[in-house]
Amino acid sequence: MAADVMEHDGKFAPLLRFLGAGAVNTLLSIAVYQAALFVVGPVTAYGIAYAAGILFAYFAYSRHVFDAPLSPRRFMVFTLFYMASGCVGALVNTALIEQLALHPRMAIFVTVLVMLPINYFGSRWSVRAATERAS
Repeated sequence: MAADVMEHDGKFAPLLRFLGAGAVNTLLSIAVYQAALFVVGPVTAYGIAYAAGILFAYFAYSRHVFDAPLSPRRFMVFTLFYMASGCVGALVNTALIEQLALHPRMAIFVTVLVMLPINYFGSRWSVRAATERAS
């Protein structure tokens, strides 16, 4: 029984680490955005915060979530994935608001839930696929 629980916990450990790192990344991105607003406009501040989030996520997910070595190739694949993911998330959020008439303050929560598995599996793929090709 205890072995079953240990095996079960081990299977979900990367997901739990992903959620923890994602929470830290979200707080970091918000802090960078708020700080950047002192010197630049909101669009530029968002871009700076998103870039900082990608940098943090790459290091955190590679080293602490999926245990993959760092490399420029992996970083490029990861960055391209997150740029695409950001566009998909924006489309999902817009559709929820404009097509399903969800209030914008609520739509973001649904968007996060929709994007969570996409980002988890996409992050894992981008870090591992680049690792396997580089080997």
